[in-house]
Amino acid sequence: MEELKKVGLFIDDIYRLRFENPRLVREKKKFKQEFFQYSNNLNFFKKLALDIRKIYATFTKDLDNEKLLSIGTQNQLKTISNRRQSEQQVYEYEILEQTVELERLKNELQYLQRIETSQNEIINHFCVNHY
Repeated sequence: MEELKKVGLFIDDIYRLRFENPRLVREKKKFKQEFFQYSNNLNFFKKLALDIRKIYATFTKDLDNEKLLSIGTQNQLKTISNRRQSEQQVYEYEILEQTVELERLKNELQYLQRIETSQNEIINHFCVNHY
């Protein structure tokens, strides 16, 4: 057997004549199996990476939509706030106008009451002097 090994021939487990060392053949098979396992793991990793990328893209898209909705809502709130401030200013101005009108009417009432009192005195004086 040693003579066969010297010329590069080997006998395997089932007593076949081979050109390769059976130990090397077993190591090649083992390496091939490990390589296939590594290849499968790598493919699985690639699939996971693609899935994560898709999820990230979806998340980013949803986040952008939410940002736009948030900006829209903020703008609506600002618009409502500005409108309310404008309405409040209008109401305050109307209250001021009504207050001024009320004061004018009070003064006019006082003036008319003085005139009425004066006229009643004149009438009373005329009635007393006439009878």
